[in-house]
Formats: sequence, C-alpha cells, structure tokens
Amino acid sequence: MALLTNVIPEVNLPVVAAGGIVDGRGIAAALLMGADGVQMGSRFLLTEECGLHPNAKARIIQAVDTDSVATGVSRGHGVRGLKNAFTDKYLTLEASGAPQAELDQLATGTSRLAAVEGDVENGLVQVGQSLIPLREIRPVREVLETVMTEARRLLTQAPEIVKR
Repeated sequence: MALLTNVIPEVNLPVVAAGGIVDGRGIAAALLMGADGVQMGSRFLLTEECGLHPNAKARIIQAVDTDSVATGVSRGHGVRGLKNAFTDKYLTLEASGAPQAELDQLATGTSRLAAVEGDVENGLVQVGQSLIPLREIRPVREVLETVMTEARRLLTQAPEIVKR
C-alpha cells in the first residue's frame, strides 16, 4: 500500500497492486487507492486446482504472520517463503558474507523440492506475508466469488464512511 501512495500520483499508466492481497478487503483498498487492478499470488496456492504439493499447502495453512522470511535481500535477490531448516541455513550464510555462488548452490532446486516433492524443511515454500487468512483449500471459482463479493460490498459501503 505504501508503494501505491508513491507510485500512482507519479505515473500515467495502469498500476497493478501486488503483495499481501488475499481477500476482498485488500482488493477494495487497492482500488480505492487508485490501482487499476490487483495481482494475488499466495491466495491461489491454496486452491484445489493448484499443483502445489499437499505438504506445502498444509504448511501454509498452519502458518501465522511471523512464519515467513525473506532470503537474499542483502544481495538484491529477495525471495519470501516460510521459515524452515533451509531458510535458517541460507540466512546464516548470507549474514556471514558467504559468496553469492555458495548461496546460489544452496538455493538451487529448493522451490521444486518444496512445491513438487513436498520437502517443506529443506525446500522453500514460497508464499507472502498475509498468512493468517489462508486457512483452507477451495476451488478457484469459490475464491474468486468470495473475494469479489467482499470487494464489491466494501466498495459499495465506502461512500458511507464518516469521520469520527
């Protein structure tokens, strides 16, 4: 949301908001701020149609807001995922100043390891920070209907917001 505040007044092109949007509240907020659309990633990991390994889906469902971490930030290659043995090792090496080649070697294949093979301790379960609302696996159709109904309801109520 902070980026929207900075970007929207400065550009004359469509802006798509992303990051932390998992429900109709996030969609409504982004649209009210002037975004032309939204991109939702993490929410669709927990759909029946998503091929993410069931172990990774289960870890996301169990996660709370403090269970994610960004690796690679100090090197300009930030990737967010759930804390586990892999992220602990990576972050320790990153903080110690390990060469990029060593970090790359450690990280290579970890997305596949979690997403396809189901190893959620040694692989990286890539997911954003908005974890609390992600509690169930549903069909994409239901997810879309739910978030759009909530967004429309909130946008309809927006003119009724009064200053207290």
